[in-house]
Amino acid sequence: MTRVAIVVGAGQGIGRATALRLRTTGYVTVLCARDRRTLETVAREAGGGPSTYVVAGDITSPSFRDELVSNVERRFGRIDVLVNNAPGPPPAPFENVRVDDVCAAMNQKLVPYLDLIKSVVPMMVGQRFGRIINVVGNIGREPAAGMFLSGLVNAAIANASKYLANQYAQHNVTVNCVHPGVIQTQRYHQAVAHMSRANGISQQDAADRLRRTIPMDRPGQAGEIAALIGFLASDESSYLTGQQISVDGGQLKSV
Repeated sequence: MTRVAIVVGAGQGIGRATALRLRTTGYVTVLCARDRRTLETVAREAGGGPSTYVVAGDITSPSFRDELVSNVERRFGRIDVLVNNAPGPPPAPFENVRVDDVCAAMNQKLVPYLDLIKSVVPMMVGQRFGRIINVVGNIGREPAAGMFLSGLVNAAIANASKYLANQYAQHNVTVNCVHPGVIQTQRYHQAVAHMSRANGISQQDAADRLRRTIPMDRPGQAGEIAALIGFLASDESSYLTGQQISVDGGQLKSV
């Protein structure tokens, strides 16, 4: 039996690395993101063929989320793994945040994660196998200056994941959160540029300042996150659920 995995945000960064990892280890991999051409490039990198399937669309759209899940179910008859991977809201201090910004932040990440889980869980329960992996972020565990909205959304996802892990554990459906630290993706370069502007320093100085917060003295690579996701998606992770796992070079300060 071949497992089927949906990878959200598969066009670049952590999502792309995860899609390639899962395909290499034998999963039928469904690539989801907005840009079809980017996804088709990733699909070719993964070897193409019927084991790599592209579904392009906006994950913040309820109708697209419904279409994605029903499309995969019709085509493959099962969904074994869901990797929720969407960007968080832009940086903003609390004093600049409006109520509308909070609603937009929730609809950008929290709501799509929960809605996709709600759609795939009945299938996973029926199969008595499922792996739900939420890519979240350390800011939900340890607040950072100027990142109020990201912290709010990520903390909500972590709490919901623990609740769902407890609810579905008896059905062999696991729910875990992966918290990337500073990872060299497009979002990393955006963060460096924001830090540069906010502090009136060069981008190199901003990158150095960010790097010095990491005990390993370097940013991580997307493949290092994908390696953990690959394990969490596997049969070998069967007794691991409800966990918050940081992959951050030791950056998280709390226990």
